[in-house]
Amino acid sequence: MNISGKVVTSTIAVVAVVNLVYFFSLTNSVSITGLFFTILIIFFSWDFGRKYDTTIKLYDSIKVVNEKLQKEKLELTIKYEDYEQFFTSFDEAIFFSYNYNNHQAMFSKGIEKLIGYTQTEFNNNKDILKQIVHNEDFLEFNKALRELKHGKPVRKELKIIHPKIGEKWVLFKAQPFRNMDGMLEKINGQFEDITRQKELELELQRMAFFDELTDIPNRKMLDRQIQKALVRSKRHQHNFSIMFIDLDDFKKVNDTLGHDAGDQLLIDVVSRINQCIREEDLISRIGGDEFIVMFEETGKDEIEQIAERIIKYVAEPYKINDYSANISLSIGISMYPNDGEDKEKLIKAADKAMYYAKNNGKNNYQIYTEDLNDVEINDKGIFNKWMEVL
Repeated sequence: MNISGKVVTSTIAVVAVVNLVYFFSLTNSVSITGLFFTILIIFFSWDFGRKYDTTIKLYDSIKVVNEKLQKEKLELTIKYEDYEQFFTSFDEAIFFSYNYNNHQAMFSKGIEKLIGYTQTEFNNNKDILKQIVHNEDFLEFNKALRELKHGKPVRKELKIIHPKIGEKWVLFKAQPFRNMDGMLEKINGQFEDITRQKELELELQRMAFFDELTDIPNRKMLDRQIQKALVRSKRHQHNFSIMFIDLDDFKKVNDTLGHDAGDQLLIDVVSRINQCIREEDLISRIGGDEFIVMFEETGKDEIEQIAERIIKYVAEPYKINDYSANISLSIGISMYPNDGEDKEKLIKAADKAMYYAKNNGKNNYQIYTEDLNDVEINDKGIFNKWMEVL
């Protein structure tokens, strides 16, 4: 129980007065000195009481504030423990938070499975993220960090390098938060493993633009590449050539050995053609036994050498399921800009040249000339088939 300063002052004053009265009753007089000291005692006791009350009030105030701070500290401790427990409880979910005030980052337990480093390593070294982002996406990741610093939310698909597994894909989502003064305070975000999703997307793209049997570009992919090659050729004024290849009597192989053997033969033919052309040249399958190879910055003499090499190598015997098979091919070649300045004219010219080669002995090549302009093609022709598909 606290005694107030007023009680102390009153008690001292009463005692002093009682002593003064008692002295008066004995002597029937009042000493000036005694009276002075009595008044002095009363004054000092009053001053002491006033300061005492002020001190007690200040102590009580400090005590209340301290209790409040202790309570808030306890609440913050509980919240932090809950927060930490939340971040360490989930193996699959990958959350993170970065505090701009103390430059500390916190990552959830799931980061270990996704990226291959321990949670502690991440929490102690936020630069690990920069180290694992694939070179192809490093500039994009830095751009995302700059956007976050400017208070913009980000959502980026990034390729990363897992130390054990290798390449993986993650979805990086983050939201910045500002304080009451408008200053950037923290960033909360999430990583999501989208590797399987990206693999499916790439597989769908491959199926859309690559031949399922031979795994080389199909006519949709070739159409895009021809358009790009024409743009480059016009801009830089270099030549561009199309080689149309059609296998001779491929149907006989299918009828004799079966379709499985025919499929294997097509795979082997593509392999041999690839060995005859350069790495930068593009081969595509545009039909059952029809192929187109496109060449950039390649002269007529080199094109003829490649054509002769293909004809010779492809004509060598094949061993398929213990059976021997032989095949030949006919080649038609057109060149930009002499034989046409657009896709339609170049493909039609290569088609006519191939048709001429096939009807003049097969197993040879023909470069398009204006003399072939009047050649009539009995079937639809490769360009019409091409456009039907596209």
